Amino acid sequence: MDKNRIDANIRCPSCGGQLYPRLLVCDSCGLKVEGEFVLNEFDSLSPDELHFLRVFVQCEGRIRDMEAALGVSYPTVKARLSSVKEKLALANPQIATEILTAEEVLARLEKGEVSHEEAVRLLRAAAGRQKTGDTT
Repeated sequence: MDKNRIDANIRCPSCGGQLYPRLLVCDSCGLKVEGEFVLNEFDSLSPDELHFLRVFVQCEGRIRDMEAALGVSYPTVKARLSSVKEKLALANPQIATEILTAEEVLARLEKGEVSHEEAVRLLRAAAGRQKTGDTT
């Protein structure tokens, strides 16, 4: 049976807020599971950003191939890639690859952008880089 595809980034038609799944159904046996489900970090991406990632995978990450596939310049591909990378990192701090100083981590913690546990992990990573002298 064909199912209608729904973009995970769908918004409430009344207030514009993010919608979240509350019911999962098995078509094979009819089992229904109700609860509060969390989507993955990709639900924060727009349809255009998801298309960009599909092209990225199809081109196996070769930016020159992406230029041709998307019909845009090298700097445009790099800028879009950077934008998607940043958006994914904000949606899921565990996949963030940026290097933060202790001051930046504390500022994010104070603003509520990261949890206490994530801040501890980031601070330990920053301390480890200081011990080894790695500033990259």
